[in-house]
Amino acid sequence: MQPQSQAKRLSQSQIRTFANFRSEFLDNERELFVYLPPGYDAPGNEGERYPALYMHDGQHAFRADDRGGSWEARETADRLIAEGKIRPLIIVAVANVASARIAEYMHPVPGLGEVYGAAGRGDLYERFLIEEVKPFIDREFRTLPGPEDTGVLGSSAGGLVSYNLGFRRPDVFGLVGALCPFFVKPDPTQETEQWLTRIYRHKPPIRLWIDVGDAEGFTVMDKHVRTVVKAMLDAGFATGRDLAYHFVPGSGHSQKDWAARLHAPLLFLFGRVGNVADSLLLGPDKVGLNGAAAVFHPIDIYDTGFVATNLAASFRVADPSVLSVLQDGTVVPHREGATEVAYTNAAGRTSVRAVTVVRELAERVKVTLRVVVPPDTPDEETIYAGIELPRIGPYAYGGTYMLPRDFAVEFRISRGMGRDEADESGRPAPFRLLRAQENLVAEYRVAGWIDRVRV
Repeated sequence: MQPQSQAKRLSQSQIRTFANFRSEFLDNERELFVYLPPGYDAPGNEGERYPALYMHDGQHAFRADDRGGSWEARETADRLIAEGKIRPLIIVAVANVASARIAEYMHPVPGLGEVYGAAGRGDLYERFLIEEVKPFIDREFRTLPGPEDTGVLGSSAGGLVSYNLGFRRPDVFGLVGALCPFFVKPDPTQETEQWLTRIYRHKPPIRLWIDVGDAEGFTVMDKHVRTVVKAMLDAGFATGRDLAYHFVPGSGHSQKDWAARLHAPLLFLFGRVGNVADSLLLGPDKVGLNGAAAVFHPIDIYDTGFVATNLAASFRVADPSVLSVLQDGTVVPHREGATEVAYTNAAGRTSVRAVTVVRELAERVKVTLRVVVPPDTPDEETIYAGIELPRIGPYAYGGTYMLPRDFAVEFRISRGMGRDEADESGRPAPFRLLRAQENLVAEYRVAGWIDRVRV
């Protein structure tokens, strides 16, 4: 019998680090961080094999650094495994190379070089994962190497490359997590959009989780993610079976947001989602016969903690002469008036929202922003407060903007990567939330900057 302290140690999960892992395809090096589940090295467990999940931006998977927080993937996986909600799995967190990140996470598409000044190298990153990283992991660890047991997951540009990998190489990656995928780079000043990927219109044998936060600003927008999801539904994907979509209320575009919901894709891809226990119905309280489109989001909450938006919902409208609601939540207004929209979930619980149809609802609203910075701020031409703000005077930045009616963004005021605002104590300032409203005037004051705090 092993000493108790050693048995306890062997029962815990582990993180193993491989430094300077070289890619001949990409001609660079990076770290790999490998999570091994509790019991991996336990005596008598030598024949057990495990599914594997490959995560992008791997330096954030298990810890925070000066470029962002942590996904807390170890804590989440440990908890779900201990609760018996997911299979024990191996997580391979593949660090990015900061200077090459965007290029590596984007497959070549027309116009990409004009947007970022460099062609996409996603096809080479794909070969790096499949031909260099995965064979190494399969040799070193007891994986289940088939696509039905191999996943890939990331957020933002990492969500984009995960989407591409699932559709391009379903023979390798049968499980896909695309959190707030960076499908489109918009130019708000020109009201133009550059798609950063092709939209796949076929159905490979994959299981895919895809989501978007409601406060990501222009970075990732629900309408773009919905366009991709609709193409998947048209191709034969079935929501709840091989596709899960979630519109995440109150979620921005940062590691804390992805950490808060990592449990959901892990449950969908590697475990059981359980049964619907409760629901929320998000949606507009005002809709125009002309102008801005509107969508209801029926969000189901499961007894396992899983959460997803129902894209095959059944809605009941109290007065169907006023409006109707399609199965995917799209609102079709018919005449001016007021009514109620009800959604009943699989557990029989009903959520109701009152909504009014007016003649016209402008697609954009006027918002004025002003940021006052401390006197020691370096002389910057622009800063960022959810959107880019030009200098308008000594220690002041701002302007007046026409923003989409449903625009929301969670942000810290920033001068660029690693140069965010600090609070009065010199710690990272709390996130701020901006929701666009007609004639909104918002003023913010910056106490200091993280990169200028004197230690």
